[in-house]
Amino acid sequence: MLNPVSLLIKYKYIITILVFSVWMLFFDGNSVMFMNKQNNELLDLRAQEDFLKAEIVDMKDMKINLFSDDNKLERFARENYFFKKDNEDVYVIEKAED
Repeated sequence: MLNPVSLLIKYKYIITILVFSVWMLFFDGNSVMFMNKQNNELLDLRAQEDFLKAEIVDMKDMKINLFSDDNKLERFARENYFFKKDNEDVYVIEKAED
C-alpha cells in the first residue's frame, strides 16, 4: 500500500498540471470565463457600433434632404414638432390606449 506522500512524489507533475489548469480556468484574473465574458461584451459593442454608424448615415441623408428645400423643412417641423404659422391653430389628436 502506498502512502499519500509517496503518491504525491510519484505524480507531482500531473498534480501540478491539474492544479495549474484549474487555477487558470476558474480563479485567475484572466480566467477563461472572464475572457469569454469580455469577448461576448466586445461582440455586443461591435454590433452596437455598426447599428449607430448606419443611423449616422441615415441622419446625414435626412439632414441633406431637409435642408435642401424649405418646404421639406417646414413640413418636417410641422409634423414632428407641431410648429405652426401665426394665423393657424394646431390640434393634436392622440389615439386612446385600450
